Amino acid sequence: MDRNNFFNLLLPSIPPLDGTHHKGQAGRIGIVGGSLEYTGAPYFAGMAALKVGADLVHIFCSNPAATVIKSYSPELIVHPLLDKLDAIKEISPWLERLHVIVIGPGLGRDPKIFNVVSDLIKLISEKQIPLIIDADGLFLITENPELIRNFTSPIILTPNKIEFERLSCKLNGLTGLQELNKNVTLLRKGMTDEFYCFNTDLEWKNKEAGSGRRCGGQGDLLSGSIATFLHWTIASREKINLDIPVDKMLLATSLSCFAASSLIRTCNAKAFQVKGRSMLATDMVEYIHEAFTELYGQ
Repeated sequence: MDRNNFFNLLLPSIPPLDGTHHKGQAGRIGIVGGSLEYTGAPYFAGMAALKVGADLVHIFCSNPAATVIKSYSPELIVHPLLDKLDAIKEISPWLERLHVIVIGPGLGRDPKIFNVVSDLIKLISEKQIPLIIDADGLFLITENPELIRNFTSPIILTPNKIEFERLSCKLNGLTGLQELNKNVTLLRKGMTDEFYCFNTDLEWKNKEAGSGRRCGGQGDLLSGSIATFLHWTIASREKINLDIPVDKMLLATSLSCFAASSLIRTCNAKAFQVKGRSMLATDMVEYIHEAFTELYGQ
């Protein structure tokens, strides 16, 4: 499909701002990440989800990160639970409220936290909540691919170049990933974003906009944006009509990744035009509304 076809399929899924929706209906997103060293990543993912149009974002982090993340923005609901002894018991009731979960931004690689997140992934699978895995979440999956074998709900991996190479080496290329779970889709980030959706015609490449600046936080903005778009496209999947026979969940996944890729690349280009070499992810956040309006209208 070409770019215009993607936009035409996507637009009906964007909730209208006509006053007919209640709080939470446009998206309740969970971000699992945030550690002593990394507090910015979950903030960027959460703010991107909100700025795209989600109503609520919950961040599940370790205790040392909580106060810092709270200080960044009062918009984020922060739960310092990942390093508690009864973490899964504490987190589990919140999962019922969430439409999409992102695992990885600022997660770190503490083995104890990884054990908790591994159990959490199994619980998310049981509850069939759509899942996006990024950053150190991908490191965990590379170490233990079996964690995502039984997923039946949409699951999106968003590796950069190094993460993709590490994952491919572990799984013997994309074929190994397909054999692991046919429901897994992959958005490979780079100069050109590439989306892989196995055995379908939904794969695509996106090299529009963007810039040569590779500051930290851009991938977190992308994962948070995907989360909101994914909720919208899944909720509206029966309204999305495509001439070819295709699984509607996979179509929703493809559309959400394309929408977020286009949005963040446009934000990147706009911020870079003003800030140049000094551009930061914080600058990109300020252009989400402008880029969204330019691409998708109000």
